[in-house]
Amino acid sequence: MEKGNAEALITDAAKTIFSYCRARTGTKEEAEDLSQDILLELLKSHGNISEDKAFYGFMWAVAGNVYKNWCRKRSKVAVTELDDRIPDKSAPLDDALIAGDDLQLLRRELNLLVEQHRKVTVMYYFSGSSVSEISNTLGISESMVKFLLFKSRQKLKEGMNMERTSGNLSFDPGNLQLRFWGSGSNPFWKLCEHNLIAQNILLACYNDRCTAEEISVQIGVAVPYLESDLNALCENKVLVKAGSRYETAIVIFTKDFAVEADAATLTLQQEIAYVLGRFFDKWIADIKGIGFYEGGNDDSLLKWHITAIALEKAVFKKYQGSLNIKYPTKYPGCEAFVWGEEDYKSRYGSFGTCALRNAEGDLIRFMDFSVNGEMNHRYFYDHPNRVNIMLDIAKGKQHSFSENDMLEIAEFIKQGYVKKIDDRLSLNIPVFTSNQFEELSHLLDDVTDEIAEITREMIKLSTEILIQHTPVQIKNEAKDISWLKMFDNAITAPVSEMLNNGILRKVAENEHPTAYVITKGVDLHSKPASGA
Repeated sequence: MEKGNAEALITDAAKTIFSYCRARTGTKEEAEDLSQDILLELLKSHGNISEDKAFYGFMWAVAGNVYKNWCRKRSKVAVTELDDRIPDKSAPLDDALIAGDDLQLLRRELNLLVEQHRKVTVMYYFSGSSVSEISNTLGISESMVKFLLFKSRQKLKEGMNMERTSGNLSFDPGNLQLRFWGSGSNPFWKLCEHNLIAQNILLACYNDRCTAEEISVQIGVAVPYLESDLNALCENKVLVKAGSRYETAIVIFTKDFAVEADAATLTLQQEIAYVLGRFFDKWIADIKGIGFYEGGNDDSLLKWHITAIALEKAVFKKYQGSLNIKYPTKYPGCEAFVWGEEDYKSRYGSFGTCALRNAEGDLIRFMDFSVNGEMNHRYFYDHPNRVNIMLDIAKGKQHSFSENDMLEIAEFIKQGYVKKIDDRLSLNIPVFTSNQFEELSHLLDDVTDEIAEITREMIKLSTEILIQHTPVQIKNEAKDISWLKMFDNAITAPVSEMLNNGILRKVAENEHPTAYVITKGVDLHSKPASGA
């Protein structure tokens, strides 16, 4: 390649090379030095390029080689100088780094060191371990121990000269619930349940990519107390780590998004509540006329059950069923959407649904709302024997229960799922045969069609708002997941509205207003005394 052409191309590429170097160095000055080394090498070796179109491939090869050599030289210099820079144990870390009243600053910065740097620092300066002892304990070379000690002292000095301002999350922590929708087991709710640290890590890293130190300052918790949660969140792929920085990998329905979306869909939420109230006024007698076992004679509880069944059919089967949904496979052990909801309890409460079956295909279904207390399905989830006992009672089984079964039944009675009258057991929740449930479903066709259309209009509005509240790197995921706002918009919000306007009543602690059973071909209506 001619010299003039080469110089022109190198001049044009200078800005790109500097960006490459800036991303790989700690300071602007280091980036400038590295850039000059690369440009100089290009000028020296341009004669090796046969034609102009080969320049850029050659440029990146040169840049990579110069950068590797730069790293090697830097590492060698650091390691050879370490022995002189590390004080012996007779010089305490405090004396080496601080004087007077700066001890608090030192302790603050120790809180921010990541695990490996923190371990060698504490072992060397506070526990009195030698470099060789640390090397043996941690399974790393003595040179690496010296390097880590050197870097730790450097970080401590730099940090002590900085003014650090704690983030809002340190004194006003957010609340975040992890939600799950799909197939497979759900390990995600446990990650954040009653764990403010995990919740606020995800909130801190949602709009910003943060180091562990930055997260620590943001949420006001020392790095040693973050590390197990950081690891767990990364293992479950709701948080990702790139280099030293963490980034939330799921869409969060933030408080700001929820406020805006709820305001935009308020009249539609109220419309669903009105539609269901109007349906009860007209059809409650026809529903009772189907002849299923009601589990009691309380029409106000029956309205709760029918509300749950109607919303399930309208929102899940008709609205969700009309969507072309592809569930993500990136989460371990399941195909599911996982997302976060900030301050979810401050709006309408949470919602959970679950259907559990026995070997014969009978099922007990739960549609739980936090306004009614604890999530009932969690008491039965992963406990198939409890499910089998409940379904056996639903079908009229009264004998041959084991001693352990009887202990479970005693707990069911205590919790209000089961009642015992004249030595006979029956359920306190509705029980349908398959045919009776199908008849109820037909009665609900018109009202559920109407609710499904309202839901579609709601989600269209919510999607537009969610995209505006989502970081750029996951905006496409926001489009895929926005329909899950249906839980709030079309289910919990209308139920809250129905409670407020008296269509539904508050329930007592041992009432279970949205749990019901569907059995395969057993006519319960003919044996109401036993509930089977």
